[in-house]
Amino acid sequence: MDTYPLVEARNQLGQLVGRVRHGQEQILITEYGKPAAALIPISELEELQRLRDEADIAEARASEAAPAGPPMSHDAFMAQLEAEDRREAAS
Repeated sequence: MDTYPLVEARNQLGQLVGRVRHGQEQILITEYGKPAAALIPISELEELQRLRDEADIAEARASEAAPAGPPMSHDAFMAQLEAEDRREAAS
C-alpha cells in the first residue's frame, strides 16, 4: 500500500483515484505523519459494508434470543448505541 502525505495526495488526487479505480490499489493518506484516511476500491468498501451489516444482523438476532430485561427508554437505547460506536471507533 502506497502512502502519501495529505498535501501531496491533494495535488495528485485525480491520479490516485485512477490508480485505485483501475488498478485496485489501496492508498493511505497521512496527516502530520499519522494515518488519516484511505482510498480503497468501491468493491472493497461494499464488502466492508456487507460484513458490517452481517455482524449487525447477527448481533440483533442474538439480542432477540437473549432473555428480555426491563424495557429501555429510547434515550437510554440511543445512549447505549452511541457508547458502543465510541468503543468500536477507539479500537
